[in-house]
Amino acid sequence: MKARFIFYLIVLFLLIPLIRDTGSPRFMLNIPTYDGSGQAMHPDVLLLKNPIGGYRYWMAFTPYPNGSSIYENPSIVASNDGKNWQVPKGLINPLERAPSQGHYSDPDIFLDERGRLWLFFRWSYKLEERIYAKYSIDGIRWSEKIPILEGNSETLISPAVVRDKLYKMWYVDIRPEPNVIKLRTASSPLGPWSEPLKCRVNGVPHDKNIWHLDVVKVKEGYDAFIVLINRGKGLREGELYFATSKDGIEWNLSSFPVLAPSSKGWDSFVIYRSSAILLEEIGGCRHYALYYSAAESSGKSKIWHIGYAEVNICVDEEGGIKLG
Repeated sequence: MKARFIFYLIVLFLLIPLIRDTGSPRFMLNIPTYDGSGQAMHPDVLLLKNPIGGYRYWMAFTPYPNGSSIYENPSIVASNDGKNWQVPKGLINPLERAPSQGHYSDPDIFLDERGRLWLFFRWSYKLEERIYAKYSIDGIRWSEKIPILEGNSETLISPAVVRDKLYKMWYVDIRPEPNVIKLRTASSPLGPWSEPLKCRVNGVPHDKNIWHLDVVKVKEGYDAFIVLINRGKGLREGELYFATSKDGIEWNLSSFPVLAPSSKGWDSFVIYRSSAILLEEIGGCRHYALYYSAAESSGKSKIWHIGYAEVNICVDEEGGIKLG
């Protein structure tokens, strides 16, 4: 009896670091990177009803070894269970090598009405901003990059694209203070894209600022997972919040983070851009899989990885948000 009690204590001790605030386990994924570092970040994950190239899950991401933007180039991996990821045979990462000026970042992957995979990614250099697109019918052979949007008067951080009759792209502009989310629409991924609409996010604490986001289409509108960072602290202690919207323009933000840095370990410094897969929706309650990027701090260097977690969130008719 005593031995069994000790065994349960050991198991509980081992599980404590894996438990997040919502009571669900989270763990680090092994994502192969072309540079060999294994340090991956900024995931965007697509779950397909009909596999492409033999895979149901496709992930766009970038390596980011110790915070080096030289390697922050768009890359692709695939999976059939959402947990074990590999580079599909015949695919060579990165899809674009580092540019001669500036750097790439912030990939987003989605499916068009013809069943083609699309990859959007950001290029930035000083005050210049651009979104590029590539597309593929099999996930292996990708088109040349195509410029689709320039934003020299604004930043185009963390584009998140949803196909809902029109193509809708949300992104973050950090030129204003505080940062704002903007929305553009188009009838084709190649554009032309509309002029931006400024979104309103209700409930952002005064000491926090909006950072990266992902958006998901649900029955009654849209959900978003938004990283909030503390003003004056940089990325340290950045947390992931949930927001919901009827029209994609006015959003209600949760009063609590759905994912926060661990007390220690690989995701203890910051929770960064996360990608959400809607697994089930019953009434106002949603069950999500979260692919989240996070870092631990080792001196001045940040060590980046992508992890997995799940969360249940319920939204009432008045837009109130609680954990399910």
